Amino acid sequence: MTIKHGVVSAHRSRQAGFRDFIRECVARRLSYPKGSLDALFWKELSNSSYGKTAQGLHAKRVFDLRDQEMRDLPPSKITNPFFAAFITSFVRAALGEVMNGLPHNVCVFSCTTDGFLTNATAAQIAGASSGPICQLYSESRDMLTNNPTILEVKHRVRQPLGWRTRGQATLIEGDTDEGDGVNIVLAKGGIYTPQEVDSTRLQNSFITDLFLNRSPTDRIEMATKTGIRDMINFDADLVEKETSKRLNMEFDWKRRPVAVWDAVDPDHLSFATEPWDTIDQFIEMRMYWESFAIETPRCPKTVADYRAFAISVMSQSSLKDGGSKYLKKTDPDLNRLRQSLCAAWRTSKAGLVKGVDCKTAQHFADTLTNAGIPCKRSDVENARTAFKPKNCPKTPAVIVALTKLLTFFPSLEIDTLITFGDGIDIIAAMDRPNPFEINSENTVLAAMETA
Repeated sequence: MTIKHGVVSAHRSRQAGFRDFIRECVARRLSYPKGSLDALFWKELSNSSYGKTAQGLHAKRVFDLRDQEMRDLPPSKITNPFFAAFITSFVRAALGEVMNGLPHNVCVFSCTTDGFLTNATAAQIAGASSGPICQLYSESRDMLTNNPTILEVKHRVRQPLGWRTRGQATLIEGDTDEGDGVNIVLAKGGIYTPQEVDSTRLQNSFITDLFLNRSPTDRIEMATKTGIRDMINFDADLVEKETSKRLNMEFDWKRRPVAVWDAVDPDHLSFATEPWDTIDQFIEMRMYWESFAIETPRCPKTVADYRAFAISVMSQSSLKDGGSKYLKKTDPDLNRLRQSLCAAWRTSKAGLVKGVDCKTAQHFADTLTNAGIPCKRSDVENARTAFKPKNCPKTPAVIVALTKLLTFFPSLEIDTLITFGDGIDIIAAMDRPNPFEINSENTVLAAMETA
């Protein structure tokens, strides 16, 4: 084992270094009305303690008010990578233990740093939160607040809407008597709502309408304030500046779709997901999405939209070493198959013999079209490049088309045409049903957060 980087933490393991400070911050925060300036001040003070343990661990430029110039942010007096890593990972570890302890038929709709949406019952939550990490978390909270509770229900809704990690809204509200604060889940994911949209219910309606009616060219208004640097250097006033940014409410592909369907009421693409096998798969997937939907903006709203992207992903990911170059944006698999077959026929490759397997270019084009591969005579006549073996992605549409072609050309060498690489397959998800159908036993999803 080669140690690339090590940290020695000079700390007395039996002494809780932040205990007394956090205890006082919590006590003072609870002594004021929730949401008041004083309560928010003490909340900010305790939360900023984590920031100080991580200050300076990554390069960050800040404006120095004293010298009036940009400087690298130095470590604080309590910067400690071990503490910083533990603080930010402890709650995630507890959350992960809970989620992995839930039965497989339970839906975890979304998860953020310290909370998640689920249709698990209270008994299932209790069973899943009895592991060693949760017990340690409970003991720590009891030490700081005299309350060992680690999870609490923040919201109850009947149908949520999610578009990315921190983007959730409510399609069907909960029916508790605790008001909109409980019956509506809303995390706007960086989307600014107009000032006149000033209640949770109105904001939720605004966000859901924005999502369901979005288009690739949509922009949203946003307000920014004058920066400190401008106020110091140019004696500028603190004012709001109106600007706009492109609306982005598309899935971020941080997880792999495993079941895809067209939901009803509202009509929209929906899918269940699982983790990617590796981080490299996610990075590769994001690259394909940027190529597919950002270079040519689009908003997937139906299974047909999803299918187009899934075919593009498999086509590109299965053709490595430059094989995916010059793939068409539309039907890349069948277009590449048509090109390869035309080149093979003109040069008598892959089991095809020109003049024997179809005497004319028009006859060959008609045969491909009848097999589900759209082709014109000009496509055959213009196929003048050398035939390249194993240059077609092995998508379901390609396999179906080649199987049909075997009835016309029994000597066709399919293995010479298709690639060995399997690629990233998210096409199969379209054949699987929704595993989390709402029924009489799980009509409510609860938003759980660590206490």
